Amino acid sequence: MAIFTKRFANTDDYEEWLQEAGERISLLSITNLPTTSGSSTQPSIGPITIKYETDDRSLAPARSMAAMIAEVVIVGALFFALFLYLISII
Repeated sequence: MAIFTKRFANTDDYEEWLQEAGERISLLSITNLPTTSGSSTQPSIGPITIKYETDDRSLAPARSMAAMIAEVVIVGALFFALFLYLISII
């Protein structure tokens, strides 16, 4: 199972996403969740951050274009280095 981290701007966004995710995730930790004491709810200060584990690829955060380009550049550099190494042997 893969572990991901997701941030929410407010409690409503968090609760909506959690309701859609249903039983497909396993929550590992929640940071900055509003607390309930008595009949009043204390609002959270800042975004809510959760760490969750899932096998469902649709719940994985989107990867940035820069990360994908970096992977392609690294793989390309490795192949080029391998090519130069093989040429030097011959």
